[in-house]
Amino acid sequence: MRIAFDGTVLHGRKSGVGYYCEELLKAMLAANHEDQFHVFSHLPLNLHFPSSNGNLKFTNSVHCPIRAVYLHALLPRVLDKVQPDICHYTNFLAPIAEERPYVVTIHDMGLETLRDAHPLAKRLYTKRLVPHVARKARLIITNSEYSKWQIVRYLAIPEDRIRVTPLAAGPEFKPVPVRPDAPYFLYVGNLEPRKNLLRLVEAFARIPQKDHQLVIAGNRWYHGEEAEQRARSLGLDGRVKFLGYVPREDLPALFSGATAFVYPSLLEGFGLPIVEAMACGTPVITSNNSSMKEIGEGAAVLVDPRDTQDMTEAMARVAEDGAFRRELSNRGINRAAEFSWAQTARLTLDVYREAHRAPLSNPGRTPAPANRELEAGIHKAIRYAELFQYPLRRDEIRERLLELSVDELTLQASVEKLQYEPRAELLALRAQREKTSDRAIAEVSSHLRTLASFPFVRMIAFSGATAHRNMSTSEDIDLFMIAEDGKLWAVFLIAVLWAKAKGLRKRLCMNYVISDAALPLFEHDAFTAQQAAALKPVYGKNVYDGFIEANPFIRRMLPNFEAAKHRDCYEEIQQRRSKRVLEKVLRFGVIQIVERLSRAVLKRHLEHKMNSDSDVVLDPLRLKLHLKSHKRDLLQHLEN
Repeated sequence: MRIAFDGTVLHGRKSGVGYYCEELLKAMLAANHEDQFHVFSHLPLNLHFPSSNGNLKFTNSVHCPIRAVYLHALLPRVLDKVQPDICHYTNFLAPIAEERPYVVTIHDMGLETLRDAHPLAKRLYTKRLVPHVARKARLIITNSEYSKWQIVRYLAIPEDRIRVTPLAAGPEFKPVPVRPDAPYFLYVGNLEPRKNLLRLVEAFARIPQKDHQLVIAGNRWYHGEEAEQRARSLGLDGRVKFLGYVPREDLPALFSGATAFVYPSLLEGFGLPIVEAMACGTPVITSNNSSMKEIGEGAAVLVDPRDTQDMTEAMARVAEDGAFRRELSNRGINRAAEFSWAQTARLTLDVYREAHRAPLSNPGRTPAPANRELEAGIHKAIRYAELFQYPLRRDEIRERLLELSVDELTLQASVEKLQYEPRAELLALRAQREKTSDRAIAEVSSHLRTLASFPFVRMIAFSGATAHRNMSTSEDIDLFMIAEDGKLWAVFLIAVLWAKAKGLRKRLCMNYVISDAALPLFEHDAFTAQQAAALKPVYGKNVYDGFIEANPFIRRMLPNFEAAKHRDCYEEIQQRRSKRVLEKVLRFGVIQIVERLSRAVLKRHLEHKMNSDSDVVLDPLRLKLHLKSHKRDLLQHLEN
């Protein structure tokens, strides 16, 4: 296989992404002497990898000081000569017109969640291109489970197209005997708003151990001077030292001499310095969010990065408690040992091969569950349904089994053995609620036809109690809707105003509205799977098919799910011709204005209604409005 590898970050003073590329390439060359690696860069590269065996080449024929110009205008001609089987773009972006098979590494979604922490030019350039690049990629690589689900959430990429390849500390990161002149806390990384250094400096100023220093090492990047200005304003000039960029070979000693490594970032896709510090035996204090919680939990002190007092208390405790420091050191060394670049290389090479080859046509059958496992699964399905006072008939149990694939004959034999019969009083209640539900659906059928005729509505489905025909009153018709991308908030506003005018606002509950560019759901728990599997579309059944295909977790969680049965439950509402005409007219600027106004007004209004019991999402691509959510309690019942 001929692999084109993006080395545009393999020069100059490397930061996390640069070291990721260097260590990954080195490890892949050590493990793989069969495939050919062609490394390209916009600047000349002169790297020596002794582990290569003649299978490494640098495409040094064309260069340009501006990475974007090289990537989009010059690189395609370079790759035309190389003719790679697969390309790996290692830093978010690929050529905009790239048609070759490729994978792309997306390290985090900070441009979506921390917009103000990035320069305007980056927001305008990178943020617009990343979704395009991600959708065209054969597979996406990211470095943590946290980042994986953020990519699903913000880029609407199905999770089965994302592969997690954790990073690791290099072999040079190990404990080094050091006796510092004075005790110090250490931060290593770029100096930028995302790293939360202003709060770190403020937290350090409050610690009682005044003999300690704070050492900050790294390149000054966007607003990189602000931390030094804050230290100066707090009178900490002599106690806070800014070392600038520190060569990699000097970092193990710097880590090893520190009382603790403090990394209070607001967001990380992995947090490579955390693992490097742990490998050196340095106690770690880091944030309780994003991938840092994932990497550090159990081996680091996790703090709220927006709470300076929390940081201060953590630093003070580590400084004064020698036994605690030793415990953290041992935990960190063990945790760092769980990661290796050899493993990262192996996983990445697997991604290349998977992206290059055709999908397997026969992945094999899932083995049948053992009798006890199946019986436990049957009991769980029955108990869960009864939480809603909804007794399952024998022929309904199979589809409700969680993570158990079984044929109908085997299932019924187990049900017979258990002598299961639904309780008579619950059956009577169910029959009554089914009549109530059918009557309520019939009463609003004409209104649903009107709602389906609204411009940019792409799907309407019954959800929740309505989908299950388990309504206790004829009020509250639960709806799951899909709107055209970029029109979500406008559709919701128009629908709400119409419902208010018709006196239907409390009856038609549009609890979940998503964009047709965001069909993959980013919540993959059993409750969400049950709710998604229960949907009954009445309009846009072709969009429903795409929704089910974009969410393979539904069938993983409910292996016996039969989408066709739910798809065909109700006759489809036919689209009116006038709808297409109206959409064409509104596209000339009007709908974009309504969309922006809707987001500005409605988001603020809905945020005021949220409380601790709410399960609310107010994203550009998704609106979830469960102001009173029972999801947490129901999941606990499922787990028990």
